[in-house]
Amino acid sequence: MSETVEERLGRYAASARFEDLSPAAVGSAKRSTLDTVGAILAGSSAAGTSTVLDMATSWGGKPEARALAFGSRLPGPLAAWCNGTMARALEIDDCVDFLPVHPSASAVPALLTISELLGGLSGREFITALAVGQDVKIRMGLAVRKNAMQSGRNNMFKIFGPTAAIARAMRFKPEQAQNALGLSFSFAVGDGQCALDGALSLRLQQGIVAQGALLSGLLTAGGFTGARDFLMGRFGYLVAFEPDPRLEYLEDDLGSYFYGDQITIKPFSACRATHASIELALGLRGGIDPASIRRVIVHVSPAIHQLVAQSWEKSFPETAPAAQFSIQFTVAAALLHGDLFLKQLAPAALKDPRVTALGRRVAVLPDPALVADNVLGKTQMEIELANGKAVSAEIGIPLGNPAHPMDYAVCVEKFRKCVDYAAVPLAGSNIDRVIEMVNDLEHVNDVSDIIPLLCQGEK
Repeated sequence: MSETVEERLGRYAASARFEDLSPAAVGSAKRSTLDTVGAILAGSSAAGTSTVLDMATSWGGKPEARALAFGSRLPGPLAAWCNGTMARALEIDDCVDFLPVHPSASAVPALLTISELLGGLSGREFITALAVGQDVKIRMGLAVRKNAMQSGRNNMFKIFGPTAAIARAMRFKPEQAQNALGLSFSFAVGDGQCALDGALSLRLQQGIVAQGALLSGLLTAGGFTGARDFLMGRFGYLVAFEPDPRLEYLEDDLGSYFYGDQITIKPFSACRATHASIELALGLRGGIDPASIRRVIVHVSPAIHQLVAQSWEKSFPETAPAAQFSIQFTVAAALLHGDLFLKQLAPAALKDPRVTALGRRVAVLPDPALVADNVLGKTQMEIELANGKAVSAEIGIPLGNPAHPMDYAVCVEKFRKCVDYAAVPLAGSNIDRVIEMVNDLEHVNDVSDIIPLLCQGEK
């Protein structure tokens, strides 16, 4: 009898080995770990985080794992919930450029939590588990016919990636891994409207998913059962929500090729769909007085236009999440300040009249000719000056893509920028040690040793 796709995924999650990973996949997993931890630390001071953390701490319970930055000791599922929410809070976690998918924002928090619960999870096991989780999430994104930007379902399938990671970290047998994946279907969440509305629930979804993945593993270990045919059964996920899936992406080269080596690290604190425009603005601004700019014209693919280029009157950003999904705002801020990171999204910066005035002069136009193999497409920009002169440029692959990569040293620079925004001060020596340990992660004996270094007042 032939193996079902669900059985094959379970076997893969249970049997993947560190030796199966390419050097590129290992390097990507390490960069993603540092990058996600940085996103969590910066997210500790983001809007909504205090609400989530206060709720979690007020509920009490067994002090099993920590919320990063704060060091609050919480039941494991609550720690994963808080850390996952913080990881996506500021739109600086990793992604891929050919799909609107965030591979690590829930997987890394879930794995950090399980490392505290289990103890003794080695760096090699952590890397392998993360690579499996990233791979499953990206493969699921490739398998569905309509991506989240088209369907609005915001990757309800994202629960399966971190659950596969947890199954690998917990050393499950194939049938246990399959069961955990089936259980996780009950924790699937994802509405895209929150992104368009700039709502805090966008970041909360990753916390719910990190928690759900952890619970799926713990419940499986306790003998609880989930759906066996969770993808292709009569009411399985793909049958119910994603008609005519491309199952070859869940079967071909499974276990021998890991899509994590195609992950993008984001240099800017904004939706990835704005990054090409930001990079063009930064590249063209040299020697230009922003006051002399008569108009900025940005040409993007129709999908990008739909997501991040509503008319200025409709999308005037009153909140940081709204600003991060606005090409008009991000381009204006980049032209004025020479960067688009957390400082440019502070409340006072959102109300800067210079940004407002310049943003009104940014025109974003859809162009079907700019559609490309990756979801970003190509981006073109022309800046017209008051003296009649103009400068222009085009980008096909923005910074951070594996073809235009940020190496570990550049990721370290971004990590240090993130640390500056942690809600509580962290010892500089601790941060240096974290950078060293993650860079040498495959030789770390117990990943949970990293966690105290990332918490207030601990060494």
